[in-house]
Amino acid sequence: MNKFVSRQVFSEYKGVGDQLRSARINRGLSIDAVADIVKTKPKYIEALEMENYIDLPEGFYGKIFFKKYVAFLGLDYRKISKGFLRERKSFTSQNNIFSKKVVKSSGLIIFPKIFRNILIASAIFVSFLYLAFYLKDNVSAPDLKIISPTANQMQHELLAEVKGVTAPESEVFINGQMVLIDRNGSFSETINLKKGVNIVTIKSKKKYGKEAVVTRQILVE
Repeated sequence: MNKFVSRQVFSEYKGVGDQLRSARINRGLSIDAVADIVKTKPKYIEALEMENYIDLPEGFYGKIFFKKYVAFLGLDYRKISKGFLRERKSFTSQNNIFSKKVVKSSGLIIFPKIFRNILIASAIFVSFLYLAFYLKDNVSAPDLKIISPTANQMQHELLAEVKGVTAPESEVFINGQMVLIDRNGSFSETINLKKGVNIVTIKSKKKYGKEAVVTRQILVE
């Protein structure tokens, strides 16, 4: 009966990082020495060999650095670059901050920028909206409602009460004379009349705005 012997099984596939590290070690070079030769930071060499692709530089510099390193080690760039792109894509998808249940604090750096831009845009929009309402409220003519006298009023008395309501911050004039208004914008003033037709002009005006004008005719018989 043959005795069973266990043997360790090794995968034939070697990752990009393993290939680069093996080639460097075979040449008897340290990470610092290689970084000095290819003119890059040691942390990028270490990240590449550890296949920690998220720490590698992006863009044009990252491509040049990788190509110089592979060429320096004498490896086939076309072959190894395919594996590099495949592994990096897989690594990126697995470490995407939107697919992870637990997100590292470093992965949240992009969020404050997004929120900051949203808050700035919102603040600008609200400021313009407030300014528009403020200008409209202060430049436009105030509301003016005359309760008495009524239009084309006829009476025998030589006195008449002018009563009405306007915007609280307005100034009210009856036939050119300023009258007091209360905190709610209400006003009441008794005026003298003469026999015949009397024209009563009531004006309400804000400090920097247009004025509202209402005219009443009172016929005293």
